[in-house]
Amino acid sequence: MERAERLESDETMKPLIGIATAPFRHAFASKALSEVESDVLEYFWLLSRLTEKIISGVRAAGGLPLLLSPTEDPRELKTLASKLDGVLFAGGSDIAPAFYGCENKGAVSPYIERDRFELALCREALEKNKPVLGICRGCQLLNVALGGTLIQHMPDLKPEWILHKRSDVIRGYVHDVIIKAPWLFPSAKGDTMRVNSMHHQAIDKLARKAEIAAVTEDGLIEAIWAPEYKFAAAVQWHPECLFEEDPVQAEIFAALIKKAKG
Repeated sequence: MERAERLESDETMKPLIGIATAPFRHAFASKALSEVESDVLEYFWLLSRLTEKIISGVRAAGGLPLLLSPTEDPRELKTLASKLDGVLFAGGSDIAPAFYGCENKGAVSPYIERDRFELALCREALEKNKPVLGICRGCQLLNVALGGTLIQHMPDLKPEWILHKRSDVIRGYVHDVIIKAPWLFPSAKGDTMRVNSMHHQAIDKLARKAEIAAVTEDGLIEAIWAPEYKFAAAVQWHPECLFEEDPVQAEIFAALIKKAKG
């Protein structure tokens, strides 16, 4: 009995981390599998795998993961922001350019319902000073939520930036980043580190409240943070695919959980 009570107490002490993601769309609920195009299925299969890895990353760092799906109910959104100890914004579809005041010139398959929900949740969480971590799309989302803009298709600016869209290299490394905020990557040796890469969009105009945490040698922003908040940081790569063997990537999850406990 005492052991069961102790285990229950250990679990309740873990911070509750909301994971905002969408590995399935409401519109698919009424469709047969044969009605969904193969490339769409492949995309959502990848997103499901990444979501599961994020769940593992949060658990390994000592958090209790809770998956969040888009809602149009503002009361539900405010309740989530109040009850969660921290929020993690995961990867996925491109954010609709209208949300950062631009025309669509390369964004692929925006999911308006998800964009609206996650931007509102991010702003609400920041207002309540709840810890926020963004991964890939989540990095772009944090920048947009703070007033920044995005590059809609990186190869349009530099053809060589096509190398950043390497979803075939999930557990390996693709390129280096230069570390600008060492506190976020305390185990990193030196001023650079290797990361993976699965994106065709990136931060363009950095939000006024944000600062660069990591950048490529040719100037592409790869990680950001907002110093006026308790914890608001985001990375463009996917640490959830690397944290089991790479302590630097594990520290990204650990930083969120540490602040959520506080």
